Amino acid sequence: MAHEGTAPPTTDGIPWLGDSMRDGTTSAILAHIRRHPRDVGAYEDLVSWLRHVRAQGRPDLAAGAEGRDLLAVAPTGGWATVGQMQRLLACLRSLLILDAPDDLDCFMQAMEFDREPRRRYWLPRRHRLWRLCEELQRLETDPDARGLLVACPPRVGKSTGCGFAMAWHMGRNPYTANLMVSYSDTICTHFFDQATQLAGYVEQKGRKANKIKSEYNYQEIFPDSLVFDRSAQYETLTLGGQQAYPTLTCRSIGGTLTGATEVGEGGWLYADDLVKDLEQAMSPSRLKKLWQQYVNQAYDRRKEGAKLLNVGTIWDVADPQMRMMAAHEGDPAYRTLIIPALDPDTGESNFEYLYGLGFSREYFCDMRRMTDEATWSAKYEGRPHSRRGMLFPADQLQRYLQLPEGEPDSVMAVCDTKDRGEDYLVLLVASRWQGRWYLTDCVCDNGSPDALRSRVAAKLMETGCQSCRFESNSAGGRFAKDVADMLAERGALCAVTTKYTSSNKETRILAASPWVTNQLTFRDPTLYDESSDYGRLMRQVVGYTLEGRVPHDDGPDALSMLADLLSQRPRAVARAVERPF
Repeated sequence: MAHEGTAPPTTDGIPWLGDSMRDGTTSAILAHIRRHPRDVGAYEDLVSWLRHVRAQGRPDLAAGAEGRDLLAVAPTGGWATVGQMQRLLACLRSLLILDAPDDLDCFMQAMEFDREPRRRYWLPRRHRLWRLCEELQRLETDPDARGLLVACPPRVGKSTGCGFAMAWHMGRNPYTANLMVSYSDTICTHFFDQATQLAGYVEQKGRKANKIKSEYNYQEIFPDSLVFDRSAQYETLTLGGQQAYPTLTCRSIGGTLTGATEVGEGGWLYADDLVKDLEQAMSPSRLKKLWQQYVNQAYDRRKEGAKLLNVGTIWDVADPQMRMMAAHEGDPAYRTLIIPALDPDTGESNFEYLYGLGFSREYFCDMRRMTDEATWSAKYEGRPHSRRGMLFPADQLQRYLQLPEGEPDSVMAVCDTKDRGEDYLVLLVASRWQGRWYLTDCVCDNGSPDALRSRVAAKLMETGCQSCRFESNSAGGRFAKDVADMLAERGALCAVTTKYTSSNKETRILAASPWVTNQLTFRDPTLYDESSDYGRLMRQVVGYTLEGRVPHDDGPDALSMLADLLSQRPRAVARAVERPF
């Protein structure tokens, strides 16, 4: 993933100039501003000079960024008069418009600079959706980029952000054909209307129509990419001038595209919400048909060098967007950006914006309680599931709100140790009351081995565990010995054993599933936080499926170990008997 705060990549044919390539005049003006931050005329000189440099084909984007940073802190101290503030704001506006053709962040700020702050899309959401901006910038300006998949919760502004990015892309490349597809005519119409408005088109109605001005500054940013033709009937938009295919065509996935358009070299094939709803996602035959429609009616309209942008809820591992990205797995030219509703580390909302916009942690927690685990996972966490192969559906697991009174009859644990990079170590602690097993505690962490040894030893002592079995595969045996030594040093009475596992992981998990769903009782969701170890464990458990790939199966694998340790399975016993004949 792109890193927050990094500079946009090099654009085609446009160097990202730094101090080493900067001309003396630019450096001198910036140095003067740093020494005299209240010299308003110096900022105006910077704007004039950078405009001249750009006209000479040598745009200095780094100088523009530095100028904007200096302008942001220039009024500090309240020294500026109303007139001086207006001049400073005019300089900021000019610098944003100047760099907007090459920088998506500048483009979105410049487009809405004259709008009421509360009505703007980008600035109230900028601190939360910065990663989306970075990835869209890369898709457009990195010549090696070929595709991007974006998954975020509903109504957080991802489609609007992609609409701004499409308008930016069209302004940069008005004679390149692009195609937008969705399951719904309504979504296509909305996107077409948005693109039309962003491009500065104002429908001429009434006698005062010539006095109407667009609230977006598109025409100042891209004066050579004005609306040439627009068809509301066919939902096509042409910028710049006459060309073989419109700059943008919007069609539902079932619409006719033959002969209507193509996706030109460097153009975007933008798919937004191809799967209509859960009902469609639950039908393998409908998903297969949808995949064929997408490939045969949209994907094959691409010319060499076209790029993919897939946005929306990924309902199922077999939906077209997931299949498309899976087909390019391991290829760095194709990237995935998933922003869950709640931050997995802090549990806070990732989409709480300025001016009271967006959604709070309380809102998402309420939605979490009201939806089933698989729907929540797909819509709000960007983790698709195949319900047809789910072994541990959330509504089929036994739950407890309160543990039985008194001390447990026994406390046992198993530990599936961490194998490599992104794998999780999973320690499960189960307590028995009156013949019933309760999963009372756990560790589910993918941190460093040294830190995990201490965490596991502390958890075994904290829960009063009497015996813990470690998987001895790979480095598990060494890990178990280290934990046993820690427990001995602290005087804990816990027997540490190891067992080597040779059977197939999927087979183990499948065999253990009846015992897990019938004999083990888990905490009620109200008793743990989503960002806790227990929350991470439960996401892995309820999201496990036999159909398609899952991000992590360490939790279900640890449950199979627990079932093997605790289940009372009848065993055949051979004994000698007298021959009856």
